[in-house]
Amino acid sequence: MPKQVAVHQLQDLSHGESKNEILLDTNINTELHLIKEPDRTIIMFPYGNKFDVINGMIVIHEKP
Repeated sequence: MPKQVAVHQLQDLSHGESKNEILLDTNINTELHLIKEPDRTIIMFPYGNKFDVINGMIVIHEKP
């Protein structure tokens, strides 16, 4: 069954001084730092989390 999810443009969520980047806090010690560049998007894990790509999904593991 399809479900509805919110779609946002990066600049809609960003602070005025940094329109091309945001931080998303998703869990304890899990934070996504998204940076939009002209030719790519960078996702950084400030807490050093590990991740796997499974069936096209990024699964984040808390750093042990």
